[in-house]
Amino acid sequence: MYSSEFKKSANCELKDSIVTLMSIHDNSLFDRILKISNDYTKLIRVTSFIFRFIHNSIFSKVRKTGPLTYSEVSNAEHWIIKSLQRAEFSEEIKRLEKGESNLPKSKLASLNVFLDENKMLRVGGRLTHSDLQFDSKFPIILPSKHPLTNIILRYFHLKYFHLGSQALLYHVRQRFWPINGRNNCRKIVNDCVTCFKNKPVSSNQIMANLPTERVKPTYAFNVTGIDFCGPFYIKFKNKRKGVFNKIYVAVYVCLCSKAIHLDFVTDLTSEAFIASLKRFFGRRGICAKIMTDNAKNFIGANIEIKKLLKLVNSPDETFCNYLTAQGIEWKFIPPKSPNFGGIWEAGVKSFKFHLKRVIGKQILSLEDFVTILAEVEGVLNSGPLTPLSSEFHNFEVLTPGHFLIGKPITALPEPELIDIKENRLSKWQKITKYCQQIWKLWKRDYLNNLQERNKWRFIKNDVKIGSLS
Repeated sequence: MYSSEFKKSANCELKDSIVTLMSIHDNSLFDRILKISNDYTKLIRVTSFIFRFIHNSIFSKVRKTGPLTYSEVSNAEHWIIKSLQRAEFSEEIKRLEKGESNLPKSKLASLNVFLDENKMLRVGGRLTHSDLQFDSKFPIILPSKHPLTNIILRYFHLKYFHLGSQALLYHVRQRFWPINGRNNCRKIVNDCVTCFKNKPVSSNQIMANLPTERVKPTYAFNVTGIDFCGPFYIKFKNKRKGVFNKIYVAVYVCLCSKAIHLDFVTDLTSEAFIASLKRFFGRRGICAKIMTDNAKNFIGANIEIKKLLKLVNSPDETFCNYLTAQGIEWKFIPPKSPNFGGIWEAGVKSFKFHLKRVIGKQILSLEDFVTILAEVEGVLNSGPLTPLSSEFHNFEVLTPGHFLIGKPITALPEPELIDIKENRLSKWQKITKYCQQIWKLWKRDYLNNLQERNKWRFIKNDVKIGSLS
């Protein structure tokens, strides 16, 4: 009794407080989904499960269960992109739906945009009759400043092992066309914490003229530079914890096309290098010239190959002539002069650039490490050799993959050619014409840029000499 009276008196002394709760109700499902995560793959999967729940609620007799199918994921992605475009380009879409093709005072006026069968805005062009994929011919338009655009760009940046801004823009344009994409890609790379921590300090120096092997056209890996990097530590299965083994990576770089081939060796002996060299010849063909530094394993391998040629030189003249025709010229750069091998040193730098960002301090197994090697090799051979054009009808750019398989390694599969009409060019004529176009691009863009760079160096050297005199 006493306690209840005491509680009543205490409550009378307390002041009444009024609490006001304000809740903001967002009716947009698209905005709510964007707040879930900044992972593009997760957003698509969440949207797919939402659509599956709606389908199962309406059509209870035909329920969808199990893992997500490709059609569900594709429909969810199309819905996300359409919602984004409806929010950012509502006026342009309304004019296109009415049949008005001209869009004055719009950011899309110069892109010749149109609506596809899924009501998505795409970039128009003059490549309708080409054999490219539909997404490559007519990329999906993305607004410049929107969180979802940054999420998509960050997804491609992580998918292709922390690409630079130029290569990132190239891979994104295979499917999407972000407005002001060059600046957006540069911002994504600069804001990446992993790339910032691994960003090397670069210095600009006046270099000498490029050697003949760099500027003389030839087929891929005919003149090859080789270097090693490592060691890297791997773990083997069924071994106790803490036992790691060393492994090294052999980097083969084509001096003409900058194509890269990556292989692993277990140690730095001449025998291990010769075995790696045999695997390289079996996959890429025999080289006419190999350029390396003065490492002991390179010198030992060169001596072993010369001994082999001398050994078979005397008994059989026919076999000797065959080996002489297949012989390899081995050229060493001057001792303690790594600047003479700048192209393969750059290949080692590019490989480590991606490897460090992907695995970090992880210790992988041999299978995983070889898989990473192959994937990094594909990414490096798909990087552009020339600057990207800002024109919307220039989608293709020259890459080392064009000299290897006729297209970038990471490109989408080619469409089927069963329904091609008979009056079209034959297969071999098309291949010959395509190869000629590749070499024209190489001479026009890549080689001319090198020559212009050399002219600038000569001018700068003359100015310096004149100023000293």
